[in-house]
Amino acid sequence: MKTYTKTHSSKKVAEIHLQKIKDRGGKATMTPVKGRFKIEYSFPEKKEPSKKGATAKKKKYDVISPDGFSIRIGVPPFNSIKERDEYFKMWKNRFAQQGYYSSVPYGRIHLADLADYCEWIEV
Repeated sequence: MKTYTKTHSSKKVAEIHLQKIKDRGGKATMTPVKGRFKIEYSFPEKKEPSKKGATAKKKKYDVISPDGFSIRIGVPPFNSIKERDEYFKMWKNRFAQQGYYSSVPYGRIHLADLADYCEWIEV
């Protein structure tokens, strides 16, 4: 915490200054010095602004297929888990006619097991 010093020739002006410091949350002491009034004051350290509201970084979600690629096709990362899960169901339904998902490292994956082979991430 940095300490500041200010000397005033008028007691009235020094008292006004002292009050303004206290109104702003600072700590101050006033001492007379050779017919003048010396004020030593400091302010508490500034806290980092809270990360609420618009400044907070919102969590985003994604699903990585068994082949290592995002399931999103021209879609930004999902804002909620619910949104992610709904898109996953829609994506999985694309393979319903053939009855399986074909993966290079795993071969044919039954659609009931597809979610277990995917990576569910937060971005």
